[in-house]
Amino acid sequence: MKYEVKVYADSNKVLNKKGHIKSKFLKTFAAENKDEDFLVQFVDHDTRSNYDNKVTMRVRKSEYDEFLEIQYKKRYKVEDGHIEKALHQAEQDGVAGDYEVEYGINNQTLSVTHVIEVPVDEHILPALDDSHLHITNAAPDVFKPYLSGLEETTLIGPVEFERHAGKLDGYKIKLEKWDIGEHHIVELSSKVTTSEEAAQVQQALITHLTDLKVYEPKDQLKTEMIFESH
Repeated sequence: MKYEVKVYADSNKVLNKKGHIKSKFLKTFAAENKDEDFLVQFVDHDTRSNYDNKVTMRVRKSEYDEFLEIQYKKRYKVEDGHIEKALHQAEQDGVAGDYEVEYGINNQTLSVTHVIEVPVDEHILPALDDSHLHITNAAPDVFKPYLSGLEETTLIGPVEFERHAGKLDGYKIKLEKWDIGEHHIVELSSKVTTSEEAAQVQQALITHLTDLKVYEPKDQLKTEMIFESH
């Protein structure tokens, strides 16, 4: 089990006129201006029924990788911090994979994920037909039921984001800027192994951003925003 802490900064205060994260802000996390660019898109039924069932199938490409990352994910809401209850529901549903708790400001979500790598030559995302082919060919058995009827598909995206690598209190911090429709999201995240560490890192990030007067005290649900804007 892993935990991914997510905290947000006010994009109006930390982005420069060109829409990139300001150098001054990056330096407070010992992060460089150099970033890693990503492209991401989702494949779903025309009716987006998988998304409605908390299932997403994502195609992502980093400018530095020579492969596409095909991700299959199902999410379960964690009620009142009861992670075991969400795990039990995933087991009842027969959904197995890598378990991770997305540890947000106001919400926690258990995600069950499989990731497959597909070699490619260029830093582009495939068109709908090829994306559909990758999704269906690589699907693990536990996600094959969600492929039913996927012949009538649509692409959700693509969306671009940039990532910087930083640190805070000895923890690795990812600083990302996403452009989703008219929205600019600045997310800071860190992966840890215990709920105690998650709470500690979350508070450290909140304190740091509050001291800088840039803290955004709400969760920004990126996947939801992407599906709403495409």
